[in-house]
Amino acid sequence: MKCEYGCEQDALYKTKNGKWCCSERFNTCPEVRRKNSEKNKIKQSGKNNGMYGKKQSIESKRKNSESNKKTWADPNSTFNTKTYRAKLKESLKIVGITRKRTISMLKEKYPLFCKIEKLRYNPENPKEKEIQVRCKNHECKKWFTPTNIQLYERIRNIEQHGLDNSFYYCSDECKNICPLFNLHSDPNKRKDILYTNEEYQTFRTYVLERDNSICQYCGKKANNVHHERPQKLEPFFALDPDFAWSCCEECHYKKGHPKESECSTGKLANIMCI
Repeated sequence: MKCEYGCEQDALYKTKNGKWCCSERFNTCPEVRRKNSEKNKIKQSGKNNGMYGKKQSIESKRKNSESNKKTWADPNSTFNTKTYRAKLKESLKIVGITRKRTISMLKEKYPLFCKIEKLRYNPENPKEKEIQVRCKNHECKKWFTPTNIQLYERIRNIEQHGLDNSFYYCSDECKNICPLFNLHSDPNKRKDILYTNEEYQTFRTYVLERDNSICQYCGKKANNVHHERPQKLEPFFALDPDFAWSCCEECHYKKGHPKESECSTGKLANIMCI
């Protein structure tokens, strides 16, 4: 069988479109390469003759500039400045509404953040679904609407870095009064060390190997160890494998620390700051 691309050589390969070719790739066939070379020569000669990329003269540029100004100034034109800006503003408004955050979206994407922070919609304007949070100041505690930067920083510190900081404050006055502002950790937190890192790693490895690294809730791969006895309330059982089991990250947040638990992350986070 001869090559179907016209080079008259023996066909050895079948291409994706079903044709037989002398080369593994049809564009390496001698006949295809010759045709492509001719096309490039025609294009190049057209450029040299001024058919492509011809520089405009100063006069033609001036005329084009004047015509563009008339087009933008024409009130009936779709490219009128005021009309265009109004349409652009409306389109951006629609995009902003469709991409607006909701509490359900935050709960699905940031489960730990939503367990720590209480969220609600602004009751004065429920249709807009404006998310509100509580001021961290112990003397204020009122609801307010945070900025996008405030919301992002709080989520980033909790979800990515596991830090309980970047608290919400409704004003600079509340921020400066609150004793937790600018602190990297809670001053009321216990300072005594329950165990060393080596001891905890030995305990964690043992529990994961015992459970074959399988989540005891959903059966997925486990990468966390959950304590049945809360470490904050019963530190004596912190390294007892009989009161610990393996679980995945999702189940550790959703089922490992339920809302009704007295030591849940959400309840501990809502304790007054003094």
